[in-house]
Amino acid sequence: EAIFPVNLKGQSSGINAEYGDLTRLPAPSKTAEECTLEVYERDNHFSLFDRKKISGFWPVYSDVLGTRELTGKVEMELEILTEEEAVGRPAGVARNEPNTNPTLEPPNRPDTSFNWFTNPWKVFKVLVWRKYKWYILLTVIMILLILFLILMFYTAPEAINSAIWN
Repeated sequence: EAIFPVNLKGQSSGINAEYGDLTRLPAPSKTAEECTLEVYERDNHFSLFDRKKISGFWPVYSDVLGTRELTGKVEMELEILTEEEAVGRPAGVARNEPNTNPTLEPPNRPDTSFNWFTNPWKVFKVLVWRKYKWYILLTVIMILLILFLILMFYTAPEAINSAIWN
């Protein structure tokens, strides 16, 4: 019997677990945004023994006063092996490179090192410009338009006065 899903029982009591049936696991969500408590309410269950390997996001909840409250999301990969496969691919005994089983893809990081002192414009572009580009451009255009109108109204009386008397 396996431990599934993780259940947080209060802030100070630590992590507890419910024992689940590996033949009737709730199907995981493909993305963190889709991961809600509805995963446990749907009738979309599967057997880990049939699929052998599954990965995705499962919600973590707190069950205080009988109501479930979403407290986090866990991305995990579950794999079930035969005894021969487990002997052939031992885990945690430092026989292979750390990224051998399971193999993890290199992280997808932005091309900046986020060092504010050595490259501030690149960090500005990655963190601010991509998200707020149109707001910044609109603000600059509005400021220039307001400055133009102020200068026009400031110099208009002098231009009218010189046109009348000359």
